[in-house]
Amino acid sequence: MRHFDLIWNRLLCGFLAGLTLFLLSSPAVSQSYQVGILAPRGESHSQAEWAPTLTLLNRRFSEHEFIAHYLTQTQLDAALELQQLDFVVTNPMHFMLSHGQQLNWLVSYLDSHYGQARASVAGTLWVRGDSDIIEPEQLSSYPVAAVHERAFGGYLMVADQLRRRGIFPENLDIEFHDYPLDSLVYALEKRSVAAVMLPSCVLEDMAGEGLINLADFSALMVQSHSPCMRSTPLYPGWSFASVGDLDESLLRSITQTLLNFEVDNRPQWGAPVRLDEVAQLLMDWQLAPRASPMAHWQLLSGFIEQHWPWLSGFMLLLLGHLLYHSRVAVLLRRRTKECEQLHSQVQQKEQALAHARQRVLMGEMATGLAHELNQPLSAIQAYAQAGELIEDAAQRSTAFSQIVAETERGAAIIRRFRRWATEALPSAEPIDLSVLCQELVTRLAPRASAQGVVIKVQGLGATASTLFSVRLAIEQILNNLLNNALEAHARQLAINNSHQGWIKLELSQCEKAWQIAISDNAGGIDAAIIETLQHNMPASHYHGLGIGLLVSHRLVLRLQAKMRINNIPHGTQVCVSFSESASFG
Repeated sequence: MRHFDLIWNRLLCGFLAGLTLFLLSSPAVSQSYQVGILAPRGESHSQAEWAPTLTLLNRRFSEHEFIAHYLTQTQLDAALELQQLDFVVTNPMHFMLSHGQQLNWLVSYLDSHYGQARASVAGTLWVRGDSDIIEPEQLSSYPVAAVHERAFGGYLMVADQLRRRGIFPENLDIEFHDYPLDSLVYALEKRSVAAVMLPSCVLEDMAGEGLINLADFSALMVQSHSPCMRSTPLYPGWSFASVGDLDESLLRSITQTLLNFEVDNRPQWGAPVRLDEVAQLLMDWQLAPRASPMAHWQLLSGFIEQHWPWLSGFMLLLLGHLLYHSRVAVLLRRRTKECEQLHSQVQQKEQALAHARQRVLMGEMATGLAHELNQPLSAIQAYAQAGELIEDAAQRSTAFSQIVAETERGAAIIRRFRRWATEALPSAEPIDLSVLCQELVTRLAPRASAQGVVIKVQGLGATASTLFSVRLAIEQILNNLLNNALEAHARQLAINNSHQGWIKLELSQCEKAWQIAISDNAGGIDAAIIETLQHNMPASHYHGLGIGLLVSHRLVLRLQAKMRINNIPHGTQVCVSFSESASFG
């Protein structure tokens, strides 16, 4: 029994080993491949045309089966979309438009009419031979038939040539009849349409088959001599392409088989060709296939994955740079605001100090004047009271004489104060008026900005502007005039919140004199005040004038200069002229 089991085990092992060797040495399991073939003239015609190629494949690869499906362009697109095909035979335009279906061009068909693949497809625009249409420009009022809006030879090529001649498809009455192409020929023959767009050689083939009489038709836009009438240039021919990822060894064998295939000593298939002309045609029609967003994303992801250390470093550097600039911008705004606040405070302090100095000076003058005048006034009062009580004429005359003397004493005190107020100006020195004006504008800019007043300058720095005069006096004149203008704008702003003020300072030279003009739109000055200043009246006649304008006028007179005030539309203009060789008094 044990000996029997041993023999049985040896036989079983030998059988399994032999079965394994048999399976390894046997050919691959047979498989069916679906071949989609574009059939422009219908299934029966295409079946006869491609039968030799299908027979060759089934005979050469007997372990497989190649099943042909003869489809229209729409049906072929749908089958590719549903991934029902393994191979396709189609024109180059359809091949490019199906780029997203992973088509691989294996071989190119050598057309029997042209004998090559590089230039074997064209389109022809046909009319009836007895038609009145002899030029394509006449088609605008006639119906024109085509097979499909994306047909290569049956529409796009011919329509492109029409468009080049200024005849646009949207201006034509075009009817799309779909496949087969023979139906378009019969429609033209029956005069249902005036013209048809067809791939070249279709009418020649139908005439050879005895279906039509070629003499009944005439072609438009005929190109140079070729085996068939054509209206367009020649484009690359049809292709045999695989779909998706098939076995490479099988594809290599199929390619070699088709390249070696001949009928009546004529090769049927050639090597793949470039499709530059087809691509350009599709671009002209805006039909070129576009890369999907997923492809772009995959490319970007691969680039990031490959260079992520450098990209990370660059992003960190960029982030640090942005943070640094943000910090600098924040600090700059903060410092600028602090500087503006500090400058405003300094201006306010300076103005307050100037007012305080003015009040102290006026107080001292008033105190001194009161003290000096108190004695003669008291004496006058005493002598006057005594004169009322004295009856003696001589004594009364003496009292009146004392009153006159005290009056003269008071007048002398007033004259002394006047001389003090009109002391000689400081000595003259060279002054750059352009620099002085710019300093004043810079000093008053914060105050003007706070009031919303724009200070415009003109003529500053254009040429040398040197004047030999008293800097302090000229600076006081200009400063007073500019401050008067700002105060006038403040009054206007209090009345009208939307007031947009401006001050213009202009420096110019005319006839050996420098002129500084200060203009504004702050409302103008009373005409009576202008009249008073123009007559150079004494101090007692300045009632109603601002202290700044009064002082400026006084200083202008002391400098032997001229000041002219005019009212302009919406404001005032003050012009001060300084002679280059002025004397001082």
